[in-house]
Amino acid sequence: MTSIYRIFTIILLSLSLITAKAQEEPLYTNYINNPLELNPAIAGTIDGLNMNLLTRHQWVGIDGYPASYSFGAHTPYQRQNFGIGLSLMTDRVGPVRNTHFKASYAYQITVARGMHLSMGLNAGITNFSATISDLELTESNDHHFQSDLNRTSPIFGIGFYLYTDEYFAGISSPRMIRVKLEDEYRESNTSYDAPIFLMGGYQFNIDHEWQFLPSALITVMPGAPISADITTRFLYQDQYYMGAHYRIGDAAGLFFNIQITEFLKAGYAFDFTLNKLSRVNSGSHEFMVAYRLDNLW
Repeated sequence: MTSIYRIFTIILLSLSLITAKAQEEPLYTNYINNPLELNPAIAGTIDGLNMNLLTRHQWVGIDGYPASYSFGAHTPYQRQNFGIGLSLMTDRVGPVRNTHFKASYAYQITVARGMHLSMGLNAGITNFSATISDLELTESNDHHFQSDLNRTSPIFGIGFYLYTDEYFAGISSPRMIRVKLEDEYRESNTSYDAPIFLMGGYQFNIDHEWQFLPSALITVMPGAPISADITTRFLYQDQYYMGAHYRIGDAAGLFFNIQITEFLKAGYAFDFTLNKLSRVNSGSHEFMVAYRLDNLW
């Protein structure tokens, strides 16, 4: 069994007298390109059918490194001032996998000239699985590792999103139900608390070719330190995005996106770790593809 398996299974499963909590959600440097995963109120706030695919491979070089895959799609129905969306995300670390599937609905109202408020709900399911029965153990009769874990729970979430042509701000909790993973051999359970996301950004028009777009994402998770992501993006000729990203105390990186056609966009991001894990990994890589279709109705 590799070292990451030992560490991960000991933390999540061996400490039978301790209730463990998830410390954070999988976060993407390119989260701005698939915000529906974080906030259901995003659904329908952009014209056309918007589809986004993101992949993230974190801490490459460590056996069993975290890998996440996310797909989102949403579209407005302008005659009724509402939008709908779907999102799917799966992430794995060693033998452990989390998968979320959500459908979103958002209703938009105009609160001032050029300013809109979107209020969204999402519902779906989440599945947690840990394939531990095949792991090589020093004590093969340890009952904590004799059966795999597989639990499915419902998801309900809510979000608010205020936006204009120049700025946006949002608050959301896309997974409000606390997920408990009980095991018959354990005296307690592992629980995953509901995260709260706050996001905001502004668009500065430098001249007719350049725009500066700073943004921030704050993640609040009960029982865990607050996480803050700060992103600075520059847009050139409405085609080339380039910028830098900093997750306070955790990671920093660079990214580049290109608008290949009017409807197709692609991007790459690289993060390097700022904590002790930097000694044992070669960084994190993200790939993004986005496609937009004209209004369906």
